Amino acid sequence: MGPVLLKTIMAIKDLLTSEGRLKFRIQRKTKTLLERYAQHDARMEAADILREIGTPEAIFGLARRFSSTSENLGTDQEEKKRIQDVLVAFGDDAVEPLQRYIRSYDKVTWAIDALKTLQPRDALIPFLFEVLSEGDPVRIRGEKAHQILKALENLDDPNVVDGVMPCLSSSDDTVRIAAIECLEVYGDERAREPLLETLVNPDEDSMRVKMKIGEALEKLEWDVKGYRKRVESALPEQFRVTSKGRITH
Repeated sequence: MGPVLLKTIMAIKDLLTSEGRLKFRIQRKTKTLLERYAQHDARMEAADILREIGTPEAIFGLARRFSSTSENLGTDQEEKKRIQDVLVAFGDDAVEPLQRYIRSYDKVTWAIDALKTLQPRDALIPFLFEVLSEGDPVRIRGEKAHQILKALENLDDPNVVDGVMPCLSSSDDTVRIAAIECLEVYGDERAREPLLETLVNPDEDSMRVKMKIGEALEKLEWDVKGYRKRVESALPEQFRVTSKGRITH
């Protein structure tokens, strides 16, 4: 028996059980929900059916709407907001499907915003750092990491600072910049030396990163004590170090 025939037989057997029929229905409605060129009403009808089913897999299917973009961008945003509201209304039942979505997909901003409503910060922040680092801060990269850092930037929790600092070692300069922006918003002086170390690192070859660090240190009015000579060598030419050891331009 060939693999294609075996797969067909197994699919038919699934349809003979209530669990199999439910699984197929969720898959079919999720597919409609994600269809870029489907009519708005068809996508929203599929969303309503998934909401009525309400199982973890159906909720996960709803969250997957955040991973796709419909043809009309205005309608796309409206639909995502509606889906977000539906997910939040599920309460605790939506936490695991949302976490699973965030682990599995790259477009995570809408899902994180929903999860922020459902989880306390002392649970949400460790989860986001776990997803962000994948166990190794050096591997942090990509648009997904950037979205997570922007979400952390808005959480107003000092515990964020220690977790963000390793992101300065990311191989992705966009992620390094997002980390700098996040640390600048928190303004916690624990970040002073890590920022200076990044600036004077001989392997730091991104002018954008150096500019962003210079701007952050200037805004925060942190001095360069212990780093002055190396900072003067590493700073972009628009900046200088004052007699008081602070960066300006």
